[in-house]
Amino acid sequence: MIRVVIWGGTGLAGGELLRLLAGHGGMEVVAVTSRRRAGQPLWTVHPHLRPDYPEMLFISPDEAEAVEADLAFLALPHGSAFPVASRCLDRGLKVVDLSADLRLHDGALRAAWYGAGGAPQELVDRAVYGLPELHRDELAGADLASGVGCNATALNVALFPLARAGLLEEVRAECRVGSSEGGATPSEGGHHPFRSRALRVIEPFRHRHMAEALQELNLDAARLTLTMTAVELVRGIQMAAQIRLAEKVREADLWKLYRRAFDGEFFLHLTPARPSHLRFPDPRLVLGSNRALVGFALHDDGRRLLVVSAIDNLIKGAAGSALQSANLMTGLDERRGLDLRPCYPA
Repeated sequence: MIRVVIWGGTGLAGGELLRLLAGHGGMEVVAVTSRRRAGQPLWTVHPHLRPDYPEMLFISPDEAEAVEADLAFLALPHGSAFPVASRCLDRGLKVVDLSADLRLHDGALRAAWYGAGGAPQELVDRAVYGLPELHRDELAGADLASGVGCNATALNVALFPLARAGLLEEVRAECRVGSSEGGATPSEGGHHPFRSRALRVIEPFRHRHMAEALQELNLDAARLTLTMTAVELVRGIQMAAQIRLAEKVREADLWKLYRRAFDGEFFLHLTPARPSHLRFPDPRLVLGSNRALVGFALHDDGRRLLVVSAIDNLIKGAAGSALQSANLMTGLDERRGLDLRPCYPA
């Protein structure tokens, strides 16, 4: 049994990790940290998990430094995770960091999107980007994995077949996102009376997660635009990318390209061309699962392409990919604890 400590267990991603690990069978949660909630039962923050963790209390970060464990998940705020990652590695733990601290390998790219400072380069170089569909071989046996941005994941799982084929000339993407993407702490824009039933453009041209797509798809910023729109969802992302292809293609060739890329992938699925209402995926069809759905349509000119993806931002976009990475890092079946079927309708 792999002993797990979760640093930062009061947030939405921390709660999802606890839920997934409750049914894992090969990992045991031995400690969960919270500076503010130390000494209180987990279920005071995550009441739906009371039957799974009836006696467990949050402990302080200082107490966690002495906990005997094999693996640490860091569900901490950006900028505060990398020192913990370094200390855990020094103690011999494997680490999966859900924050943005270790995602971007290029120092100039990190400074441009997240500001100066941050994790030392040697620690960043040690981290494997934690999206198994793109870095499965590197994650196997690794001791440090970065987190993934949920919007970046929606982009990357949808566009990597085209990027590998050299077909991406220009991408204009929009992510339609639910309120859980803003985290557990309320904000003025996320307060329910103002957020509910809204269609609000949050970012017109760029978002921090865009940097991960630039890195993973090998694009330059001039070729990618990312618009963020808040919609009436609690969880889920629908990403719609209007793409200018580098050359004229046939739709049949795109089907072959995507089927080859998704072959053997447990969590990536193509939507059918017909019926038309299922061609472009709805996030409701993946909620509560680690699955990603991708659909597309080619314009008659053979150069303009619409690609749409849907993921659960808290699972495939956060805790699910983190657990999938951890499974690979510890030699377990990467699907372990992630055999989750969506709840529909939701």
